[in-house]
Amino acid sequence: MKISNKQTDKNITYTLEECINHIGLGRFQWRLISILGFCSMADAVEMMLLAILGPALTCYWSDVTEIQIASLTTGVFAGMMCGAFLFGILADKYGRRRVIFLSAILNTIFGLLTAFAPNYYWMLLARTLVGFALSGAAQGSTLMLEYLPSSTRATIIIVIELFWSLGSIFEYLMAMFIVPIYGWRVLTILSALPISVVAFCMYFVPESPRYYVASGRQEKAEDVLKTIALTNKHSLPQGKLVDINAKDECGSVKQLFHVNLKRTSCLLAFMWMTVAMTYYGLILINTSLMTLMNDQRDLMTLKSTRCKMLTTDDYKSLIFTTFGEMFGIPLLLFFLSRFDRRTTCMINFTCASLCFTLFLITPRHQPWVINSITFIARMFINSQFSLLYLYTLEVYPTVIRAIAIGCASSMARIGAMITPYLAQVLIKQTFEGAIGVYILATAMAAIAGYLLPIETKGRDLKQATCDLHSSTMSPVDNGIMNKGYESNTDENVQRNESSTILHQLLIEQITYLKIDLNDEPATSSPETLSAIFTLVLTLSKSSTLTSLKINVATFDDCLYLFDGRFNCLSKLIIHVKVIAHTLGTIDNFITSTDDKS
Repeated sequence: MKISNKQTDKNITYTLEECINHIGLGRFQWRLISILGFCSMADAVEMMLLAILGPALTCYWSDVTEIQIASLTTGVFAGMMCGAFLFGILADKYGRRRVIFLSAILNTIFGLLTAFAPNYYWMLLARTLVGFALSGAAQGSTLMLEYLPSSTRATIIIVIELFWSLGSIFEYLMAMFIVPIYGWRVLTILSALPISVVAFCMYFVPESPRYYVASGRQEKAEDVLKTIALTNKHSLPQGKLVDINAKDECGSVKQLFHVNLKRTSCLLAFMWMTVAMTYYGLILINTSLMTLMNDQRDLMTLKSTRCKMLTTDDYKSLIFTTFGEMFGIPLLLFFLSRFDRRTTCMINFTCASLCFTLFLITPRHQPWVINSITFIARMFINSQFSLLYLYTLEVYPTVIRAIAIGCASSMARIGAMITPYLAQVLIKQTFEGAIGVYILATAMAAIAGYLLPIETKGRDLKQATCDLHSSTMSPVDNGIMNKGYESNTDENVQRNESSTILHQLLIEQITYLKIDLNDEPATSSPETLSAIFTLVLTLSKSSTLTSLKINVATFDDCLYLFDGRFNCLSKLIIHVKVIAHTLGTIDNFITSTDDKS
């Protein structure tokens, strides 16, 4: 049966990945980068306030203990741990944009409440709620990723982390001039205001088209894609948008432990916990050592005065070491241009472990030594933090990408909750013991990076967990699978490619042939069987399928790709499998149909 070119054009389809790559990077994405970059800056302002509040509150409330100051930091991270999990589920079920907007509003309210805290316990509650609200802002990375073409995705997600460092420097500069004159309350008010601008801007940002497709609202996804194309002064691809939707999987925590993901999830949980523990640990270690040195140069002496405010030199040291984070971004881009994601994980964690070791073997009574080691360590740790965000966003499909980031952020907060007791309490009891914990944790995280089973470099973003079986790669570079997890032999690569091609051809032909699949294979009407036979004949004549030697196993792969999500298409494959099993293989069927012709 011959199909005219005009009829074939009507049935041309494209996926979300193909559409976003076709539209490319333009004004829409740059506007979104500006908004979400500012959101990252505002988050950093609130987070870096923790390093300043500790010494300030010790002087303001003389009865506050070191344990209480550490508990204040832990309270913020406890709030973030709970909020990240909840906001992750909400983002997958109700959309990324709504969560970011809600997070910004709550963050402003709770941040202002902190400034009016009459006592320590009010302060603890307010900062815990700030942590809860802050955790929703992490979905900005999810939203950003889902709008970016594959050629620039990794670079932009990494470079946007520079906004975090800029926000940190801005907070330190504000504190240096405001706290000595106006006090910590004014600083707290000013720190809560920037995030309110994000709430206003998010009103004008459309929801992710990937979220719309995954949740079964394809028409809305097409409207968003038209808006992006119009803003970028580009056209949509020819044809109709067709991609996997899996509404039942959206926000499902159990999908994080899907057979193809559970090993990755467990390893990432430990790596996220470690990277947050070391990142915030370096900031708190730096301030702890500076306050001790201001009181007494000998770090082995554990006594210090109760009230010790950060000096101008202390703020300059914090700003200097924060520049180390900014250098971590080009460092990461260099690593990723030379190595894959897993190798870069190992390099970052190993170098961080060596930096912590330097704390033990170098003189610690000189500020420049502490600052130099912290500068280098923060460079590698911030590089790793950015890489973990990128890897987590890439490795999980759209239906659980937000909850994956939420759970990852929750695990990170567990590490961050631990670190105040190491960097603010234990370090004053046993410096070597506290630093030893960081050395061991980062070394173990480097091993975890080696054990990650999936390499995401160059891999297309997946829509659902049933889509993970596919190994479609973007044209940027090649993905790598770890040995023992999924074979990357030539036969299996060809088999995966074949099932994907078959999947696409079935989608294109099912509408044209008007196949009614409501009947079971054994009781199908003559019209249905005739249409299916026509479809199989059309497929058998395809030079693409002939060259790939499609067999029954390929139909198994194709059925696995759909995993029952498209009921009619799954039934179609069952019908075709019945014919295929009867005839032996498609290759034999091709021969038999050629002979009949």
